[in-house]
Amino acid sequence: MTLKLFDSIRSDLEEVHRVTDVTDRFPVAEHHNIYTLLELPPLEVDLRPAVVLLTGRLFNCVRAKLVALAAMVQLLFLSVRVHQQVDEGGGPGNDRTRLAVLIGDYYLGRFFGLVGSSGLTGVLLPLSEAVCRIHDGAIARIHLCATPALVMDAVRQETAELIAQACVIAGLEGDAPEGAREELFRYGYNLGMGYGLTDRGLKDDARHYLEEVRIWLAGLPPGASRDALDGLVTHLLDLPGRSLAGAGG
Repeated sequence: MTLKLFDSIRSDLEEVHRVTDVTDRFPVAEHHNIYTLLELPPLEVDLRPAVVLLTGRLFNCVRAKLVALAAMVQLLFLSVRVHQQVDEGGGPGNDRTRLAVLIGDYYLGRFFGLVGSSGLTGVLLPLSEAVCRIHDGAIARIHLCATPALVMDAVRQETAELIAQACVIAGLEGDAPEGAREELFRYGYNLGMGYGLTDRGLKDDARHYLEEVRIWLAGLPPGASRDALDGLVTHLLDLPGRSLAGAGG
């Protein structure tokens, strides 16, 4: 399903994944099963770079710049993903824990290298702030029991804000006017909330955000990219799920 969903940008997505893939670089990591921390469903693998690519295309962003930006967002996501999946019970002396932390840091290094080589230094502040909010939230939630409010906070900090900032950058690096900043942020934020809640199986709570995405999308330039984003919303709305009212513990 995901392959068809993003057919129009498949070659660009493949380029992003070539830039961000490190699985052949560290054989010792495979020995310690580090890469199982990065085994993701196809939609999770593609979603963030796909949204960046499609948003940038709406505003005629130069391809090389857009692929670099999509790769940057993916590298940050993968870094956070590895760090968050580290086995807390392993202790500082555990080889798997150390390797996971180092590989997460390596992704960050690749991110900074790509920023430098692409010249897109303007992304540093908004993307670094989004990553800081991810970790601020994760630290604050340590040892707390899951409640509906905490789940909403987690989705907002871990998913929605990074996607929102990435959408703003993708549009403004193209020919979107500065006045479109809020529109791009709201579209990306609602998409991130809708996706993050759906990913947790909370479809009923995601519906409001996904319907909001369509409202904001209607104000963006028409064409194949907007149609693909609308198709993504339809796909997310069609997934099974439940409500936060049934989420706990």
